[in-house]
Amino acid sequence: KICNCGIVFIMADRETLGSFEDSKRTSLKHPFTVLFHLLFRSLALFLYILYSVFPLQFTASVLAIILLLAVDFWIVKNVSGRLLAGLRWWNKIEEDGSSNWFFESRSDPSKVNSSESLIFWSSLLIFPIVWIFFMFVCIIKLDPKWLVVTTIGMMLNGANVVGYVKCRKDAGGRLTSMAGRLIGQEILKQVTTRP
Repeated sequence: KICNCGIVFIMADRETLGSFEDSKRTSLKHPFTVLFHLLFRSLALFLYILYSVFPLQFTASVLAIILLLAVDFWIVKNVSGRLLAGLRWWNKIEEDGSSNWFFESRSDPSKVNSSESLIFWSSLLIFPIVWIFFMFVCIIKLDPKWLVVTTIGMMLNGANVVGYVKCRKDAGGRLTSMAGRLIGQEILKQVTTRP
């Protein structure tokens, strides 16, 4: 499907995402994915708080925090979004400077584990808010060095929020149009089969 926001793909269920036979269970199907989804973003935030309270080696601490944020960005964008929410996005900048968004989503969203999805979306939305809070603290304290770090944290976390919200909205629009098509086909079938 080609639209003004890019091309929409539907991921193959078993090949790309694995088997999700029982999505109603509350146990985690991907515990290591959940662990790494939360680990790097939590470590980056923990190190930021630790190093801003106990200033040690500024350059090393900034590099460690930015490295953790970059790894978190990649894991959320390419791994945990697919496994925990059934979504994936990317953005391509064309040579003419135009931006194309590409989205992938599960063909059957009911197969996504609800507990994992809740963990994914909660952490996806909470961490950028925390980084924004620390940005304002740096502005109030007039601390430009740490303001750069908090801005990078907010931007990397915020980019995933924007990408996944657009992806979810696009997947929801596809489901609505598919449901409308199915209802229309059923009505047409009922009308044409009546004696």
